[in-house]
Amino acid sequence: MITALDSYLGWEEPQHKEGCKRPKWDVHHRTEDHQYRGSGYGESRPRHECPDEDCGHSNSFARLIVRLVCRSCGAAEIISGEKTPETGASTSSTQVLGYGLPPRQVAGLLLWPGHPWLRVGMLDAEEPHDFVVTRQKVREVTRESVVGQITQGRGKLRGLVWTTLAVPSPDGRYGLTQQLRFSYANDGHGAGGSPLRTISAAARWIGARLAEQAGKAGAA
Repeated sequence: MITALDSYLGWEEPQHKEGCKRPKWDVHHRTEDHQYRGSGYGESRPRHECPDEDCGHSNSFARLIVRLVCRSCGAAEIISGEKTPETGASTSSTQVLGYGLPPRQVAGLLLWPGHPWLRVGMLDAEEPHDFVVTRQKVREVTRESVVGQITQGRGKLRGLVWTTLAVPSPDGRYGLTQQLRFSYANDGHGAGGSPLRTISAAARWIGARLAEQAGKAGAA
């Protein structure tokens, strides 16, 4: 599963030339048949040999090429790679990816949605599986702007709860990956042990941890 953090962090954006007045990418892609060449002039093209016994290559393979051009500054980038049933281009939407949907304003924070949860049996849920959390007035999710994460979970009776992570820290004890660690974690229970059954409750929990951290920093 792709987490919300993976949806927003770790991606690189092509760079325009310095001083570009109208930065905008003209994007197209194509698929072409790529032929292996012989080792010298006049030699026939050899058959591709691969140690993978399931390899389906002969002397050619389908190659996907993506072209990005900025008509304002003249920057251009070409990205290419082999197109297989597992890799290549696919058509989707922001409703499927999560990324690209507008963030929600909840409890004074912005919640940026990740991939929707698989709708299977008891796992059926209307909400995305997880959210990256930032403060308000953030235009783009970056490592520096993330203040928490909210993820779907299941309580003791399999009811929906929301687990949370808050206050990023390089030495944080909590987090599913080393990509970003957090100082505080909650397994889906709020004050007095009551479950965090709504996104609002989860966002308020993160807001309270941020306020605590700010108070400690002010006291120091």
